[in-house]
Amino acid sequence: MRTRLLTVLLLAASCLSVLHPVAAETAQPNRDLLQQGLTIFEIDQELKRIEGLESELQVRIAKAEADLAGSAGAVQTTREHAAKVVRAYYMGDRDSLWMLLFSARSFSDGLAIFEYLQMILGNDRVALTRHKEAYSKQAQYKQELAESGLALQTAKRRFQDQRDKQIALQAELDKQVAARAHSDAEAATLQAQMLDLNRKWLEQGLPAFKAYLNELAKAMQELPQAMSPGTSGAKSKNLSLFDNGLNSTFQLTDSELNDYLRSKHPMFQHLTFKFTTGKVIASGSHEGMDLSVQGSYSIAYKEDPKAKPFIRFRIEELSFNGFLLPSTTVESLEKSVDLSIYPEKLAPVLQATDVRLEEGVLRIVLKLVL
Repeated sequence: MRTRLLTVLLLAASCLSVLHPVAAETAQPNRDLLQQGLTIFEIDQELKRIEGLESELQVRIAKAEADLAGSAGAVQTTREHAAKVVRAYYMGDRDSLWMLLFSARSFSDGLAIFEYLQMILGNDRVALTRHKEAYSKQAQYKQELAESGLALQTAKRRFQDQRDKQIALQAELDKQVAARAHSDAEAATLQAQMLDLNRKWLEQGLPAFKAYLNELAKAMQELPQAMSPGTSGAKSKNLSLFDNGLNSTFQLTDSELNDYLRSKHPMFQHLTFKFTTGKVIASGSHEGMDLSVQGSYSIAYKEDPKAKPFIRFRIEELSFNGFLLPSTTVESLEKSVDLSIYPEKLAPVLQATDVRLEEGVLRIVLKLVL
């Protein structure tokens, strides 16, 4: 009996050892096809966004052109008035008017002449100011038109690049599906799987990422105040403002970040942040979906030279149920939220000079700016 049972178990094991590699080989290529299908789908979404942007830019250009055309008449009229004023001063006409004061026969006549001169000078100032304002508006319209035109050209180039990429990927996908599907039924099954993945991403994955990123952006804006000394729950050992003279270090562990985020919103119970060398990784499962975000922190500067440096978070990778989203999707989501850290909210006299991501710890080096 034992011999027969052992024989059955060995036969079953041998069958599993043969079947398992075949199943793995079948699943992996299909997964690659699903990944390509999702990439093509998201590029198509990016093309729609660019088309919408192009339409907006066309409206802006039409408005700028209309404003520019309308300003031409105003500039011409004010230019003529301003030219008369300047000519009058250059020819000395205004100087001769002041001589009228000496022809006054009484104080009341002098006062009337002075008020008349004040009115002329006031009108001169108004004429010159109107010309300056009209000319400034015309220059503004020209600038807006140039910027909108440049943005439109950039959008068109980007559209063409993405369109070319989409066509190439679609051709490659069609080729691979034809090579791997041995029948129309198998090809239809693959197409159905790709459509199902795209649908789940659009209806479930994308809204989930947007919700998480929006709540994360709100929490990160309040992080400096939350971690400052005296704040409820803050640990003073993580913050030393004057370690080396005018330098200080803001230190935050990933476990503290997780505790903080979970105190801000219950959805972060499903997502765990981890600091590694040079990277921040957030991953978890929510409503049957596996979500993952990977990024990094760096010192960044705003266009305003008076603005202090800040700690920018750049999203580098998004993953939905193990499938990577293309860079166009990452860029679009990143633009919709601000995940940066602003150290001046911790103390207005502090300025970030360096940021370091180490195993389990985020360190921001600050200096005192008086």
